[in-house]
Amino acid sequence: MDSRKVIKIKDSFYFNIPLEISKALEIMKGDRLNISYIPGCGLLITLDQGADKIPVNLESVDRLQRAADAIRCQLERKAKDLGDNFISDLWGRLIPAIATSGIFDLKARVEKLETKSEVSDQRRGKLVLLHKKKRSTQ
Repeated sequence: MDSRKVIKIKDSFYFNIPLEISKALEIMKGDRLNISYIPGCGLLITLDQGADKIPVNLESVDRLQRAADAIRCQLERKAKDLGDNFISDLWGRLIPAIATSGIFDLKARVEKLETKSEVSDQRRGKLVLLHKKKRSTQ
């Protein structure tokens, strides 16, 4: 491995490619290169005509695959966390809204049952659970 010094001209940084590498990759003067950053791995430099023209060894491919797997796992974890947080936030907002909306006014239901039990108690002398009778449709 050869090291190269990075220089700055105006707002850009430059480094030169060793002659041996440029010959091995068949890079000529005037060729355009694509430069990509791969987190956890480094830079990927390919010819503008297509990455299929640049030979790579299996170790590089394995490192790229591990980096891609790590990125995929991070994205899956973040997506799951986002979904879990969304559901928790939804329930956290929905339950108090339902409780304050009066849809399930438990106090009114209890008072209604107490009134029914008092009426029933006056008529029969004991507490009875009242059910609506089902009408037969014949």
